[in-house]
Amino acid sequence: MRLAGLAPTEYTLVGLLTACIRRGNPRLGTQVHALAAKGRYSGGSLLVANALLGMYVKCGRLEDALRMFDGMEERDVSSWNTVLSGLVELGRYEEAFELFGDMRTADVAVDRFSLSALLTAATEGFSLPLGAAVHALSLKSGLEVDLSVGNALIGFYAEHGDSVEDVVGVFQRMPVKDVISWTGLLNGYMEFGLVDKALGVFDRMPERNFVTYNAVLTGFCQNKEGVRVSFARKAGLQGLGLFRQMLENGLEMSDVTMTGVLNACAIAADRKMSEQVHTFVIKCGCGSSPWIDAALIDMCVKCGRSGDARMLFQHWRHQESFHIAWSSLLLSSVRDGEYEKALSTFLQMFRSSDIQFIDAFLLTTALGVCGALGFTELGKQMHVLAAKSGLLRACGVGNAIVSMYGKCGQLENAVTFFQRMPHRDLVSWNALITAHLLHRQGDEIWDIWSQMERLAIKPDSVTFLLIISACSCTDSDSADASMELFRCMSSKYNTEPAMEHFAAVVYVLGCWGHFDEAEQFIASMPFKPGALVWRSLLESCSKQSNMTLRRRAMSHLLALEPQDPSTYVLASNLYSESAKWHCSENTRLEMREKGIHKIPARSWTFYDNAIHSFFARDRSHPQSKDIYAGLDVLTLECIKAGYEPDTTFVLHDVEEYQKRHFLMYHSAKLAATYGLLMAGSGKIIRVVKNIRMCGDCHSFLEHASAATGKEISVRDSNGFHVFRAGICSCRE
Repeated sequence: MRLAGLAPTEYTLVGLLTACIRRGNPRLGTQVHALAAKGRYSGGSLLVANALLGMYVKCGRLEDALRMFDGMEERDVSSWNTVLSGLVELGRYEEAFELFGDMRTADVAVDRFSLSALLTAATEGFSLPLGAAVHALSLKSGLEVDLSVGNALIGFYAEHGDSVEDVVGVFQRMPVKDVISWTGLLNGYMEFGLVDKALGVFDRMPERNFVTYNAVLTGFCQNKEGVRVSFARKAGLQGLGLFRQMLENGLEMSDVTMTGVLNACAIAADRKMSEQVHTFVIKCGCGSSPWIDAALIDMCVKCGRSGDARMLFQHWRHQESFHIAWSSLLLSSVRDGEYEKALSTFLQMFRSSDIQFIDAFLLTTALGVCGALGFTELGKQMHVLAAKSGLLRACGVGNAIVSMYGKCGQLENAVTFFQRMPHRDLVSWNALITAHLLHRQGDEIWDIWSQMERLAIKPDSVTFLLIISACSCTDSDSADASMELFRCMSSKYNTEPAMEHFAAVVYVLGCWGHFDEAEQFIASMPFKPGALVWRSLLESCSKQSNMTLRRRAMSHLLALEPQDPSTYVLASNLYSESAKWHCSENTRLEMREKGIHKIPARSWTFYDNAIHSFFARDRSHPQSKDIYAGLDVLTLECIKAGYEPDTTFVLHDVEEYQKRHFLMYHSAKLAATYGLLMAGSGKIIRVVKNIRMCGDCHSFLEHASAATGKEISVRDSNGFHVFRAGICSCRE
């Protein structure tokens, strides 16, 4: 065209700039800009100027777009919208709203593109007030009924609405709806945990695309709800079923789809299924994405394939998702009980990486490991690191710090930090309640619950589980209070009780000796009682020595969980307590024949920034001679003070002297003795045990705290026991 001597018109330049956008070629775009300037089009033609703005924005040259926008003599709504959308795409939400303020000052009328971009900014920027203001503007300008604005409003309220009714209200007022509208409504129900209603929308949709299926798949993963194990597994399996349906319908598979499938498989925690999904990922060539590879490692970890996860990590090549993969690997070590490996994995990464690499996600994971281990000193160092790196304002990091201090026995620090948090969410309150629950402070938890109600903080299923559980450790019988709270879950708070909530109520009733009510409550359940319910009944019966009910609960548990090692151990112990040694031995023999291994009791303590771990009768520690000698001396001192070894906790048919020998060297006693030998003046001895502490160790440590004048803190699977001057905080 130029060789023919034809001068380009403004339409020619717009066509060229559109081609530059499609090819992502800003270099050619700047040449077209120069040509337009020579021909006096860039300043004189609004059409060309807007096309240039669009080219710079779409090609990632926003600063050039802003400079050009500032130099434009004439602007229309399209000019403003182009720059506005560019700022939103880059996450510069505050600047987007500032530009919108300038737009209003310039008396430029907004259109549907302006409002859609602003609603995206409000959604992504977590600004409920600004989003509500944009909604008000859409009503005033009559644009709420516009399809794109309505879809944006649905997305906004799905993320930030007070209830799902906000989403439904917008949807119902829309005169025209498309697949995006329906998918937004479905996503809204998923965001508010209403999975059944979301599936109802899915069934009624006149049209579906792969985004719709991804929304359902992601929703299943989001609604696993942490503690609701039974529901989580069901959600994971539903997600895998949906993926199978997508394959049968020949729908497009995106990275989002594959990540969702891997997450669903991780939630289902099915090893065989995970191997099949892993094979599919390899066959379809999806394993090169950083997020898919990270989800693969996470799936392997959660499906009991830690070895495969480590092999995948050894060949890692994605820097952008390294923190996710590393965190999954770290958590796998904690999950497998390899606490020293978890600690060394973290320290190795921390020492070999630049300090700026530690982001909020990694810091939260590290704090979680410190809490799981009960490693107070390292947890405090992570707290300092968070302060130095400016991450304390991140709500997730703050929640992890509250949780860490609670699990490390630093309840005062947990409460103090919670009170100073600039921003709190429901997870913050749940973390605080959990900290008090670990210390068996039921009455204090009810005070927190009252405070939440005064502040109109809406609880979730986790909150209810914690509050109900707290009824087992109040100063007076709170069985009626637990029942009342359980009943108002659905009627007042619109939260359906899951199996875990039923189990918690059963445990509370049993703890306070209301066994008839507990059995009636189980009989009235709307679904078949799961293993968790019978396990709760069994544990509460153990506290009250109700042998008849224990046997009944045990028979149900064996029928429901025939492959669970802890079920066999409970059965064997129950036979031993009844002196049915033959039955006990047969149960243990059956375990060996089936290749089922019990989790060995293990205790650890901390000294000189290292973990010192012990099993029962363990002599692997370098200072085991001193530890055993010290324990023998301490035992004699305790016996003088009134301690009497309780051999009923030795569940083996052996001679009495052998029972006493088994009893003397339990892991908790070895760990506490090492702590006493190494601790300086005024230091608290901190011990963590992976299972529940036996009654004899409890009695021994009460006397040991009196004999040594030291405070001994033990965290077992049920919570904290703080021994001071011969008295335990648990009051059992």
